[in-house]
Amino acid sequence: MKQLKELSDMMQSHARTGKLFAFTIRKEWLKLLLWLAGCAFYVILGAVAFVEVYGDPLERQAMAQAMQNPAMEALFGRAIGIDNYTIGAMYSHTMTIMGFVLFAIMSILLVVRNTRSEEEDGILELIQSLPTGRLASTTSAILLLVLTNTLLAVMSAGLLIGLGDSSMTTEGAVLTGILYGLVGLIFGGVTLITAQLSSNARGAMMLSFGVLGLSYMLRIIGDSGGFNALSWISPLGLLYGAEPFVENNWFPVWVGLVLSFVLIVTALGLKHRRDVGAGLLPDRPGKRHASVFLKTPLGFLLKLVRTPLIVWVVAMILLGVSYGSVIGDIEDVLAGNEIIEQIIAGDDSVSMADQFIAMIMGVLAMAASIPTVQIILRLRSEEKKNRLDKIIAGARSRTSVLSTFILTSLTVAFIFQLLQSLAFGGAAVAMGYDIALLDMVSAGLAYLPAMVVMIGLTVMLVGWLPKASSLIWLYLGFAFILLYFGGLFDIPEAVSWLSAFYHIPEMPVEEWNVWTAVLLTIIGTALTVTGAAGFRKRDID
Repeated sequence: MKQLKELSDMMQSHARTGKLFAFTIRKEWLKLLLWLAGCAFYVILGAVAFVEVYGDPLERQAMAQAMQNPAMEALFGRAIGIDNYTIGAMYSHTMTIMGFVLFAIMSILLVVRNTRSEEEDGILELIQSLPTGRLASTTSAILLLVLTNTLLAVMSAGLLIGLGDSSMTTEGAVLTGILYGLVGLIFGGVTLITAQLSSNARGAMMLSFGVLGLSYMLRIIGDSGGFNALSWISPLGLLYGAEPFVENNWFPVWVGLVLSFVLIVTALGLKHRRDVGAGLLPDRPGKRHASVFLKTPLGFLLKLVRTPLIVWVVAMILLGVSYGSVIGDIEDVLAGNEIIEQIIAGDDSVSMADQFIAMIMGVLAMAASIPTVQIILRLRSEEKKNRLDKIIAGARSRTSVLSTFILTSLTVAFIFQLLQSLAFGGAAVAMGYDIALLDMVSAGLAYLPAMVVMIGLTVMLVGWLPKASSLIWLYLGFAFILLYFGGLFDIPEAVSWLSAFYHIPEMPVEEWNVWTAVLLTIIGTALTVTGAAGFRKRDID
C-alpha cells in the first residue's frame, strides 16, 4: 500500500504536465526557432568555411603548428589531430569549445525563462491554482530542454554529414551533434538547480553563468598542462575530450548523460522541497526603505540591468583578451590563404595582422551593441509586464523615463567599447605586438556612431512598432554577415550601405573620417527623436 501511495503522489505531482508542455511550446516556438537557426548558422559557418578555405593539406598543417601555443589553447582547447590535421580535426579543435559555450547559454536562458522568471512574474502561482501537479511546470521545462537539445543534436549531425568532406565521418558528425545537445542538457540541469537555490531569475542566471565561467577557467588550466585532471572535472573539458573526427571517444558522452540525469533529478527533488516564490538559499535582508537613488528612474534601471551588465563586462574583457593574445600568430595562421585574404579585404600594403585587427574591432563593436540594445528593449519588457504604466502614472513623464534608458544605453556603449579596446590592445601589446594602445582604443571608439544608429533604430521600433522591436536583432545579424562575408561573396555596395557599421573606417588600416562620424551620429539622433515622439503618442500596452 505504501508503494501504491508513493506512486499515486508522484503521478499527482506531475498532473497536467502534457498540457503545460504543449502550452510552453506554443509560447516559446518562435524564440526556439530563432535560437536553433543561429546555432545552425554556427555549424554551417564552420563546416563550409573550413572546406572552402582550407582545402590544401599544407595550409592545414601550417595552421596546426601555429595553433600550438598557450593563447590558442586557452581560446580553442588543446590541439588535437595535429599529426593529420584534416578538416574534421580542424573543426573539432576550433569550433567545439566556442560551440559549447553558445549552446550552454541557450539552455541557461531557456530554463531561467521557463522556471524562475515565470515564478517571479506570478505565472506559476496562477498555474498551480488550477488542477496541476506541484512539479508539472518544472517537468514541462525539462521536456522543453530535452526537446530543444535533441533537435540541436540531430540538426548539427545532419548539417555536418551533408556539408563536411570525407574526413568528417558519420560517426564523428553524430558524436559532435550529441555533444552539442549534451552540453545544453548539462548546463540546463545546472540552471534547474540554481532556479531552486535562488529566489529570483537574476540570481539563478548569475549562479548558472558563474558555473559556466568556472568550467571554462578549469578547462583552460587543465589544458595548459600539469593539471590535466581539472580539464576532465570541467563539463566543457570532459566533453571536449571526446575529440570527434579524431579519436571519437564515447566515454565522455556516457559520463555526461549520467551527470545531466543526476542534475535534473536533483533539481526535481529540490523543487519538491521549497515553497513557490522562495529559494533554498537564504535571501540577504534588504533595506527597510529604498535609497534616494533607487527611487530615481536611473537608479531603478541600473537595479534592473546590473546583473546582465556585469556578465557582459566580464565577457567583453575576456573576448578582447582572447583575440588580443593571438595577434602575434595571425600572420602564420592566415598568410598565403587567398580566401582568407578575400574575406578580410586583403591589402598588400598593410600587414595581415592589422587587417585582422580592423575586422575584429568591428566584431567586438557588434558584440557590445547587444547589451546596449538590450537596455532599450528592457523598456519594452517592463511594458509587457505591466510595470511601466505604474512608473509613468506617477510624477515621471514618459520623456524622462525614456531619456534615462537612452542615456544609460549610450553610456554603456562608450564604457564597453573602451573596456574591450583596452583589453584587446593591452593583450596584443603584452604579447609583444608592435602597436600603440591608444591606436587600439581609438579604433574601438570609432564605432560609437554606428552604435548610436543601433540605439536610434531600437528606440524607433519601441516607439512606433513595439511588437516588432525584436527585428533589431535581424538588422544586427545582417550587419554581421556583411562584415564577415561582404568581400567573399561580392555583396553589392548598395546593400552594404544599409549597415551602419559598413561606413565606419576600419582603423588602423584606414584613417578616421570625422564627417562619417558626424553624419551617422545625426542619423542616430534623428531616429531616436522620432522614436521618442512615437513613444509619447502611443498607448501603453
